[in-house]
Amino acid sequence: MAVDSVRRAPRALVVPLHLQGHFTPILHIIRQLAKNRINFTVLSTQERCDELSRYKANGDFGDMDADFIPLFRDFSKETPPRPYPYMLEDWKLGFTEADASRYTFMITDMFVYFIQDDADKWGIPRYTLITTPCHACLYLLQGEKIVEEGWLFSIPDKRHQSITLPGLQLFSPLQCPRTITGFPPEQMLPKIGVSFRKSAGLLFNSFQAYDKEPLEIMSRQPEITQFPGKDPPKLFAIGPLMSLPQPSENLHELISTKSNEMREIIDWLDGQRNSSVLFISLGSMRPLPRKGATAFAEALEQTRIPFFWVLRLPPKHSKDNYLPPGFEARTRTQGIVWTGWVPQPQLLQHPSIGGFLSHCGWNSLTEVITAGVPIAACPMYAEQGFNAKYIVDVLEIAVEVKYKEDFFDFDSEEVAVAISTLMNEEKGAKVRQNMHNMRKAVFEAVAEGGTSHRAFEEFIATILNHEPINS
Repeated sequence: MAVDSVRRAPRALVVPLHLQGHFTPILHIIRQLAKNRINFTVLSTQERCDELSRYKANGDFGDMDADFIPLFRDFSKETPPRPYPYMLEDWKLGFTEADASRYTFMITDMFVYFIQDDADKWGIPRYTLITTPCHACLYLLQGEKIVEEGWLFSIPDKRHQSITLPGLQLFSPLQCPRTITGFPPEQMLPKIGVSFRKSAGLLFNSFQAYDKEPLEIMSRQPEITQFPGKDPPKLFAIGPLMSLPQPSENLHELISTKSNEMREIIDWLDGQRNSSVLFISLGSMRPLPRKGATAFAEALEQTRIPFFWVLRLPPKHSKDNYLPPGFEARTRTQGIVWTGWVPQPQLLQHPSIGGFLSHCGWNSLTEVITAGVPIAACPMYAEQGFNAKYIVDVLEIAVEVKYKEDFFDFDSEEVAVAISTLMNEEKGAKVRQNMHNMRKAVFEAVAEGGTSHRAFEEFIATILNHEPINS
């Protein structure tokens, strides 16, 4: 049964995924809701609700009525961690406690797919936050056909063939995610795709200049996004949902309360030539396989390029037993291997940083684009294969670290070629210029009157003026 159709003051029910890369964009959205005098309730884990309560105490949400309800458990911290599909099923049971009568619309993470059933039952619109670029969304939207036609990495015969579905011809199953939220894609893709198409709107944490082609495909071919019997979801490219760095930010002030070692790193970077250092960082979710670490180390020694390498180690490992014997001693004057926290967005702004070897996670890509630093693309998991292929072949803001059948199926020679090309001023000139143009485009998008700014205003107007949905 739908909720009472009498128009009520707008109130959002917000359900993020608690992982950092999914949670941060939602945080920026609810700050904007507060600025637009829209009340909201967030359902999440205890840790995230405590974090939001601190933001509220600091005045982030003004005087708005903002509730944070710790309805869900974080199974990823249990031993052993519980796969996400099982975790989401547990969340679904907990969600039945939510009071439908309070809300006029929903904003949920892309992977909290099950909530679409409740939105339909309650008769309120659900807006789905897409935390990947748009080409990965096209893959998820067409999940049923992906499975029906066998465009999966697990099917060797099609692994190297171009996907013959709208907007995906650039890609082959070689770039496709090996798992979706912890399960084989064939088990999750249809559910996620249907929930996208049933949504009232898709909120993309991306911007027009980056995702122009896939956005145009979705706009021109509404049959891709439309679920039978429903209007196609409205499309809002409102990203990047992050705090863009300002010229006044001072890296030395930022790390003033950090460790002496971090201050030493900044001093070392200060002593390098402009655009001479390769920054290596492959995200915080998964450690670099030992084969990849060895290939990186050998390539760095071969090229002699200055480097700052943020290395995530597996449990119970150290640099000494994970890197080639004697590597740090041999490269002591060439670079630094660091295993702790770093302020990545600010470090990317340092004048000495000339290239970024990245796993191509979307949060890292937005950070490096806003810094204007060209990329050596080395995907590891999830939609990163899509991202890498797109920024190398279409946008040309990156060079490729070539792999064979699987991520990290490469040798040190391939790594050396990629980083030498990237860091060579003449060979990397086109990539650097393209990245400079993309950096300019992202700041224009989020500025007042820019494409992302206008899209967010349109979204706010939509949720303020919507009529209740009849069930």
